Amino acid sequence: MRFSSYLTIIFGGFLLVSSCEKNDTSIENEEQLSINIEESARNSALQLYQDYYLASANSSSDISWTGNEPSCTPGSVPQDTKDKILLRLDYYRKAAGLNNVIQENTNKSQKAQEAALMMHANGALEHFPPNSWKCYTEDGSDAAANSLLTSIDGASAIDSYIRDHGASNGPVGHRRWLLWPRLQEMGIGNTNRYNALWVIGNAGPRPQDAPEFVAWPPQGYIPKQVTFPRWSFSIHNADFTQTNVKMKYKNGSTISLETEELSNSFGDRTIVWAPNINTSTIDSDTIVEVTLENVVVNEISNDYTYEVIIFDARN
Repeated sequence: MRFSSYLTIIFGGFLLVSSCEKNDTSIENEEQLSINIEESARNSALQLYQDYYLASANSSSDISWTGNEPSCTPGSVPQDTKDKILLRLDYYRKAAGLNNVIQENTNKSQKAQEAALMMHANGALEHFPPNSWKCYTEDGSDAAANSLLTSIDGASAIDSYIRDHGASNGPVGHRRWLLWPRLQEMGIGNTNRYNALWVIGNAGPRPQDAPEFVAWPPQGYIPKQVTFPRWSFSIHNADFTQTNVKMKYKNGSTISLETEELSNSFGDRTIVWAPNINTSTIDSDTIVEVTLENVVVNEISNDYTYEVIIFDARN
């Protein structure tokens, strides 16, 4: 278009006016297309949130488990409760660009249920519980060593893992296992106060449609309701030791942040940081630009820049 415009300037006024009118229309069409694409992306993010996140919410009528703590009966987790846990996990994975479906391993679920009961009976979270614990079993101990553990039950447990709150969770290990592209199965244990998800072992191949990187919050539109204080960026076998993370609002103002200590113990290599953003005060779409400088992958230094658009899913 620029080349043809230069030609009309040479050949006369009438063609110049005609060309300008065409360019103006073209610009308007491009701007409208951009608006339509943005609206479509926002609507898709909202629809995903409604269809997966809100649809998996715990309700007062849900039955968390069929066991009994005083008699050390592990019981089982009703299928409806399992379905909600898996649906909530599907929300986070799909929002991050991961489309492979996670299957339940019923053998692991049976053992994870014994682990959840052990945490419930002793009122503590322990990946290596002593055999002196109430309701201790070898299977439960095996599951505890290979599971995520939280003192929150049902689908809300997935939120607890993705949030990864607390001083000991700087590397967001729970999040990294759940958003690991190679995760293909898990065992589900649950009481009315505790949850155990067996996620370690039997990894599948990396999905062919997996994104280049897995970030939380992810690139694009994301509800503020699931934008947590710690942000993360993962790439298989990346070296983040010299990486510099920068953030700014679309208007150019810089966002201060603190980077967490690196750890390679969970899922893919990941860098984690905590930006100075209070998402609870966001009442209109807010664009945040994230830049990571000097991410080394296969001995090649790369820079990554992407936008996160935080919006209120209630509006």
